[in-house]
Amino acid sequence: MRRIIALLIMSIILMVAALIWRLGPAPAAIAPELDLRANRSPVVLLLGGSEGGRFAASHPMVQELRDAGFHVARVAYFGAPGTPAKLDRIALDPFDALVAKLSARPDVFEQCVFIAGASKGAELALLLASGNDAVGAVSAVAPAHVVFQSPRVTPIRQSSWRRGRAPVAFVPFPLDLSTVRGVLSGNHFAEMYLRALENEEAVRLATIPVERIAGPVQLIGAAQDEVWPSAMMAQAAAARLEEQGFPHDIRVQIVDGGHYLLERADIRGSVIEFLIGAAQRAGCLPPVMR
Repeated sequence: MRRIIALLIMSIILMVAALIWRLGPAPAAIAPELDLRANRSPVVLLLGGSEGGRFAASHPMVQELRDAGFHVARVAYFGAPGTPAKLDRIALDPFDALVAKLSARPDVFEQCVFIAGASKGAELALLLASGNDAVGAVSAVAPAHVVFQSPRVTPIRQSSWRRGRAPVAFVPFPLDLSTVRGVLSGNHFAEMYLRALENEEAVRLATIPVERIAGPVQLIGAAQDEVWPSAMMAQAAAARLEEQGFPHDIRVQIVDGGHYLLERADIRGSVIEFLIGAAQRAGCLPPVMR
């Protein structure tokens, strides 16, 4: 009898959770903050990951981009005032609107609206650029080559992203101990993501069409990534670009170290060098670094 009661209680809890989950995603909203230079310049949308996306103004990546001649748009997309509380079906439409708004600014070179992202922000960067030909270059650090399930693990699995009301196809997390271990650890999810990538049909449907990106692409993976297999996924994205005859520059680096690559000055330097080169080729920066 106790077991039956426990099962009934658990069923009720799961049903309530499912009903709450099905109420729909949070309203579409992002919270960009612009760090502008005094003169007309290229701009970089800078996207973080699990921290909600927004880099602090004091972050070395922000300072070094500005010193290199870029405006910087630091974008929070969840967990900040005015944005969804969780990374769950985040709308892509406000990002497209931001790209359009930045492109129209008189102090921005319209051909040099770039995106740089790390971790979940790298997944987002590749996804945004593959659907918006106004993005002139992308740097993806510790990236994914597919869209994954929302990291908000609940009984009803949902996408991380959506266009309009439609969720973007995603690779779900496996319903096994690898997911339990990842959730309990709080930051060591590599086994869970590797198991998820064994779902070949989901991977096929959720692979980001990186070949549609309208400019050069940089992919930097971490060989000892403890969060997800970014080295393997960076190589997978690069392979797709090659197979599809991508006409723009492809830069791939697999480096020793863990997931949080932008904490390293050498990696930040690689990102900035790539973006400077893209801006110079597009006529947005002079041949010599500012």
